Amino acid sequence: MTDPLPAAATAGHDAGEPRISYVVARLERAIRRAIADRVRPHGLTTLQYTTLSVLRRQGRPLSNAQLARRAYMTPQAMSEVIEALETKGLIERTPHPNHRRVYPAELTAEGARVLALCDEAVDEFEETMLRDLDAAQTAALRRGLTSAVRALGAGLPQPLR
Repeated sequence: MTDPLPAAATAGHDAGEPRISYVVARLERAIRRAIADRVRPHGLTTLQYTTLSVLRRQGRPLSNAQLARRAYMTPQAMSEVIEALETKGLIERTPHPNHRRVYPAELTAEGARVLALCDEAVDEFEETMLRDLDAAQTAALRRGLTSAVRALGAGLPQPLR
């Protein structure tokens, strides 16, 4: 038996079809839970995994403020994440040559190794999540979600042309 949908989830829609925003919110909660379950055996939280992923994607040392913006966290929360990752030896920080109080973080070799293990686990999860979609449907889903994020100004800048 399925859970009945709250009225807010169906307002303005056919009774059997929930709002897209409701479905996305449910999916986001399920994804967060699944990622947390997959990175926990490697000693990480979802926020720590996200931070390591951002560092790798950027490919250069980033300050606390830069990491916080890119990971959608407050600078205070990012400070705690950075401290934990540094204690675990997954990142290292060095003084910025021009700013005394800035200590950009970068992945260590161990951080890259742990991140690769976590990525494998998350890749398997995503394959399971998308198993009923063919390649064209997966690509269309990616385009649609990316477009929605950009329309709301919630990240994912337009690709350079």
